[in-house]
Amino acid sequence: MTVPHPLAPPELPLTPPDEAACQATVARLQAAAQPRVVVVGNPNTGKTTLINAVAGTNLKVGNWAGVTVEKREATLRVGDRTVQLLDLPGAYSLSPHTPEELVTRTALLDENPDVILNVLDAGNLERNLYLTLQLLDFRVPLVLTLNLIDEARDKGLTVDAAALSRTLGVPVLETVASRAVGTAGLLPAALGSATLGSGVRYPDAIELAVGALTGRMAGLPTLPAHAHRSLALSLLESDPSLRGRLNATGHADLVREADALVAALNAQGLDPLIEIAEARYARASDLARVAVPQVHARRTFSERLDALTLHPVWGVPIFLALVLLVFRLTFSVAAPFVDLIGGPLQETVAGWAAALLAGVPLARDIVVNAIVPGVGTVLSFVPTLLVLYLAMSFLEDSGYMARAAFLADRLMRALGLDGRAFIPLILGFGCNVPAVSATRTLEHHSDRVLVSMIMPFMSCSARLPVYVIFAAALFPHAGSWIVWSMYLLGMAVAFVFAWLLRRTALKPGGSGVLLELPPYRFPAWRVLWKHGWRRTASFAKRARTTVLVTVAAVWFLLAIPAVGGQPFAQVAPKDSVFGVAAQAVSPLFAPLGFGNWQATGALVPGFVAKEVVVGTLGQIYLGEQAAPPAPLGLLDGVAQAGAATWAAVKASLAALPTVVALPSLGADTSADVKSPLASALAQAFTPASGLAYLVFVLLYTPCIVTVGAIAQEHGRKVAWITVAYQLVTAWALAFLTYQVARALL
Repeated sequence: MTVPHPLAPPELPLTPPDEAACQATVARLQAAAQPRVVVVGNPNTGKTTLINAVAGTNLKVGNWAGVTVEKREATLRVGDRTVQLLDLPGAYSLSPHTPEELVTRTALLDENPDVILNVLDAGNLERNLYLTLQLLDFRVPLVLTLNLIDEARDKGLTVDAAALSRTLGVPVLETVASRAVGTAGLLPAALGSATLGSGVRYPDAIELAVGALTGRMAGLPTLPAHAHRSLALSLLESDPSLRGRLNATGHADLVREADALVAALNAQGLDPLIEIAEARYARASDLARVAVPQVHARRTFSERLDALTLHPVWGVPIFLALVLLVFRLTFSVAAPFVDLIGGPLQETVAGWAAALLAGVPLARDIVVNAIVPGVGTVLSFVPTLLVLYLAMSFLEDSGYMARAAFLADRLMRALGLDGRAFIPLILGFGCNVPAVSATRTLEHHSDRVLVSMIMPFMSCSARLPVYVIFAAALFPHAGSWIVWSMYLLGMAVAFVFAWLLRRTALKPGGSGVLLELPPYRFPAWRVLWKHGWRRTASFAKRARTTVLVTVAAVWFLLAIPAVGGQPFAQVAPKDSVFGVAAQAVSPLFAPLGFGNWQATGALVPGFVAKEVVVGTLGQIYLGEQAAPPAPLGLLDGVAQAGAATWAAVKASLAALPTVVALPSLGADTSADVKSPLASALAQAFTPASGLAYLVFVLLYTPCIVTVGAIAQEHGRKVAWITVAYQLVTAWALAFLTYQVARALL
């Protein structure tokens, strides 16, 4: 084994592992045909980015804590071996205080890893090394990677990786994962040179107690051999989760023996929890001084920028302005392409389908009257979502969203939550389903239930197409303001209900947690595009699956006559099964201003997926008003589509200056020409009824997948209570919106 470097401070000497055990363990790693590599580190050290760079995977990355909630795997080839990479949630400690720390500790115990790849933030070594010292208490070969080495140098830090390697007796590599610097040889180095290293030697009384417990564990084959020392230390720390696990698995005698040892140490005036923690903190501080012998840190760009973005007066207005800017960018750049897909391209595809299926009337009607207007209308909003996702990914990966959570901390605490609760709520703007899963990062059960119950009020991306088409139809020169107001209204309603639930059914679970602010980083364009495209592709996939099935079902219901004597597929939509059923429930929505059966009917399939609302509206209104498309030749269609696409590109580029131009800040200029569906909606709705419809779509029952996610996390009772109170809330606020808007507009 490597001899500790002479610079290593002598106060807390290292504990070298048994030489024979070291050689056997490393030999076993090097001989493993399919080694399992677990990636462990503090939040915001770039673990997932590192895996994406090494394995070419596309795991979710975000510049804030809590993105990885469960362990995730990637498989790749390294030489002649298949390697499994496990990305574990970010953890500050293996003495779990949060669900993600418990997931990480459990994986280290149960997954039987062959090597641990410990990712550290090179600019914050002292904090990161505490976890490293806990990992060294496992009998698993370890390799360290100092990630974000470029940011450390920007801070004026000189990091000596070789000195840290000599002191700990493990390989220490340098990487910049976001730019794939140093990642190419990372796994070969880990598999070829990882060692057990040298951990902390605790005070003699603690070491004697650890020896007694590990000796007892040697006769218990059900406990993982590589974790005996770590388990012993956790028992001496009286770790409640580990005690519960051991009691539940038939090791109550071991827990009682540990309790007796703790009592004996207490009788000597020693608190094992404090002694162990102090030894690790002291050693982490000493190691940090070895690795960074001279610190000449300068004020960073992040610190200077935070003086503005976290300002007690200007911080919140800056956040709101950035969100508005995102929506203006979305409208200005994407609107021409929305009109392109929802108009000329949709007409071209319908013409081709009419020509191709001319001899099969039923198939032609399904494609032309159901699939093209239904799925096509939904797909027309892909450009909008792509621009939105790119902008949101930029804010996430740059580190700004963590600041938004910090700004919201005061409001969160007024609601009985902490700032970290804002993170899953922000994730809900993308999709409520993973956001519900992200509530696992909250420490207390009542917090997780409360945030999940208010999560569906956060306006997910599936609702955005409804906002966009109604804004284009009824508010063509204030579209971004309308969408912005919907997002703010959803947040406001969520916060009101959080306040009510906290003071009634869901009492506070305890104190909050520390919220970490990562440094600002300029995201790599390749990473931004990957994230934006992945999210957009997920939306498009739903369009060709869930939306396709739903609009086909709606078409069949529209084709079936409600009374006998009318032929199939030739009945007026109002007299179809779908139309008659929608008319039966329409009176419930008449006080809201949209008591027509078309608007009411579109809400029902929205329970399956919110984007289906706009698809059904397109299917109903365009199917009612549009004449059957004329058959279109291939070349004529290509020419028509090409000319329209070039016009959309020019319009999109011309709209870019209006995003931030102060004279036009109050108006959108890209929606003067309405798409066919927008024109139909402008005739069917008034501004007041359109606003009420948007409020109802924003607030009414979440999609069925979100309901399933809430039921899986917290039980069916919580899920159905959420559905019920959201329906009531949506009706009441839509009614209020209609009455106020009718009086003002």
